[in-house]
Amino acid sequence: METSYFKGVTDSVPLHLIMIDEIANNHPLHHETVFEFLKPLFERSHEHLQELEQIEIRKMIIDRMVHLLCVGHVIPVIQYMRYCLDHETADKSLIRHFAAEVMEVTTSPYSPEFIAEFLPIAKNPDITAPLRNINESDSISQFIEYCGG
Repeated sequence: METSYFKGVTDSVPLHLIMIDEIANNHPLHHETVFEFLKPLFERSHEHLQELEQIEIRKMIIDRMVHLLCVGHVIPVIQYMRYCLDHETADKSLIRHFAAEVMEVTTSPYSPEFIAEFLPIAKNPDITAPLRNINESDSISQFIEYCGG
């Protein structure tokens, strides 16, 4: 996808990305293909855009990844975002956005694989401290408690 396409299109989700959601909804065998399409879009640098515009574009792509997670491609998406966190290849605010969106669309019981991959993200104070509240009634704190602290 040409990076100049995103110039000035950060307010709404471009049609191309909406179509990606539809492919993920209707073609489960293409989940991996969709995911492999989204990763380079997320990683691509858009030098002609301001930093905040680039972050908004990446948030749109994260939202597509979360949608992919919602339709069943869970572990690869979480593994990828954990890789981005561990190797510092993405802004922490983007990982935070991912964590918040995942907590919004998931609920217990969680699979052991989900816990193993998502717990390091949830426990990272640089990522989730702004999402947590003092009385620990937020979804991140509840997830960590569910996992045994």
